[in-house]
Amino acid sequence: MIILTAAALGISAGQMRSAGAIALIAALIGISFALAAVFSPGPVSFLALLYAVLGYNGGLILFVLGLYAHARFRTPRVSH
Repeated sequence: MIILTAAALGISAGQMRSAGAIALIAALIGISFALAAVFSPGPVSFLALLYAVLGYNGGLILFVLGLYAHARFRTPRVSH
């Protein structure tokens, strides 16, 4: 579930098309993990942070691939 949520964040950040927004959301993922680690009464799994980062980057990559596919199939084909 962490990967899907992070991928949705990556796709949403990509739709804003702002490098600042992409960097801010990436920083907020790390900040929220750090706050959860500080205030958690039990141990924290760094594997969850890794999944979140991989999911976020995967969502950004899926968004860029979607933009490429949209541009590629939208252009009219000219036959000679």
